[in-house]
Amino acid sequence: MASGVYGYRVEKGAGGKIQIEGLKETQAALRAVSDDLKSEMKPTHLKAAEVIVEGAKRYVPVRSGRLAASIRAAATQTGGRVRVGSSAVPYAGPVHFGWPARRIKPQPFIYDAMDQRRDEVLKVYADRISKIIVRYDLDGRTVTVDGL
Repeated sequence: MASGVYGYRVEKGAGGKIQIEGLKETQAALRAVSDDLKSEMKPTHLKAAEVIVEGAKRYVPVRSGRLAASIRAAATQTGGRVRVGSSAVPYAGPVHFGWPARRIKPQPFIYDAMDQRRDEVLKVYADRISKIIVRYDLDGRTVTVDGL
């Protein structure tokens, strides 16, 4: 575990130490926030993925509508995902990425949706991060560094 004192190289061959006041407390606070955020961020990741799903349904090529119906959002504790296709819709990948051997041209509807909705996704995360900063009072904390 970190003691709060770290060695560093000032210049070639010379050594030094930095004393960071409040390091242990800051590390403990970050660990507590990290544990809380693991579960709190999952709905945010899902919301961001749903923004892309809405856009993708506008760009997806439609014949029967099964491909569009297979687009769905999913989330984990670490990120959001857009899933397309299933065992009933195995052609999702070749439609999106193309298949030159079969003369299928790529129609990257997910990428198009991401390009068009990037700002909306960023806003979802920016709003959430702003709420986290306020909730955990992260903007009022200062760390002093001695020895530099």
